[in-house]
Amino acid sequence: MDHLYSRLYGDGLHDDTSAFQALLDASDRSIMIPNGTYLISRPLQVHDNTCLCLASGAVMHLADGANCAIIENDALPRRGTNKNIEIHGGIWDGNNQNQVRRSRESRFALTQYEEDYYYGIFMRFVGVEDLHIHDLTIRNPESYAMLISNIDRFTVKHITFDYNMLRPNMDGVHVQGTARNGRIIDIKGATNDDLVALNCDDVYASEITRGNIENVVIDGLFSDNGYTAVRLLSCGSAMKNIAVRNVFGTYRYYGVSFTHHNVHPGEPIWFDNILVDGVFASKAAANGGERPIIWFAKGISCGTISLSNIHRLEETVTAAPTIQIDEDVAIDRLRIQNAVQTFTACAPPPLLVNNGTVKTLIASET
Repeated sequence: MDHLYSRLYGDGLHDDTSAFQALLDASDRSIMIPNGTYLISRPLQVHDNTCLCLASGAVMHLADGANCAIIENDALPRRGTNKNIEIHGGIWDGNNQNQVRRSRESRFALTQYEEDYYYGIFMRFVGVEDLHIHDLTIRNPESYAMLISNIDRFTVKHITFDYNMLRPNMDGVHVQGTARNGRIIDIKGATNDDLVALNCDDVYASEITRGNIENVVIDGLFSDNGYTAVRLLSCGSAMKNIAVRNVFGTYRYYGVSFTHHNVHPGEPIWFDNILVDGVFASKAAANGGERPIIWFAKGISCGTISLSNIHRLEETVTAAPTIQIDEDVAIDRLRIQNAVQTFTACAPPPLLVNNGTVKTLIASET
């Protein structure tokens, strides 16, 4: 292995892609990358039973004009399955000012996902059992920092996003169905789209996979002037057994949103056994607007939803309610417990605006 390490430049000037890939292709499970700046010009392929560990001062920098992901699991092109992949440490720089994503107009004109189309996604893991990504910083991706889908048993934790906000759709952790048995923990930074998105289904253009999402815990989100902390989306596949805990900060759009966006018109929408526990969020000062902290979009259908420990201290002028249920929303059982709002700059709007149908509403102070 030593001779493979010696091939790395780590100077940010010479292309390190081939040397880095040779390390990943070697039989050793653990790969330790020292401090340096590593220029990557095509997607690195990571294999089964690989632990890629970067020193805190190691920077993975996407080369100018690379117009591709920086890292993928090697089973992705053939839609297979990898096992036991771990990536941690370092700074991962998407260098979005020097990438060219194909136009949004062209993307939405597509009728299905196209593998060779560059969607701007920085890290892609599609088809992995036991995926663990932790303790790293992602800087300036062209769109999503990471796409995770067709996944079973995954952990994403201790991630910091450092974004220049120059591009649309700059998601943080973007999970698409099928996905199950995962934890997303301690996520920090402002993004230019959803900090965490769980999308059972997505628009055809970018829908690399679709299916149910279940048994996922999201715990500890921190953002100042963020976009939306958590978006939950179902449109054709079911979302169930999700816990969202401890959402902090200020957001331009929503704290937690239940959506479908009509990505597959006429297909069923279903959320069940969703817990939101501990929301300490308010509106961003420059974008108070009227978007609520917790939003159920028109057309949503739900089984059991629990909202607990909602503590909103609002210091900007806004007409945004704390909880809003739009028309044509059906919720079988909604529990709201210990929800408090305090407004210091204007009169408070209602805590709950319900324009839908809630069959059973249980509200309590404790």
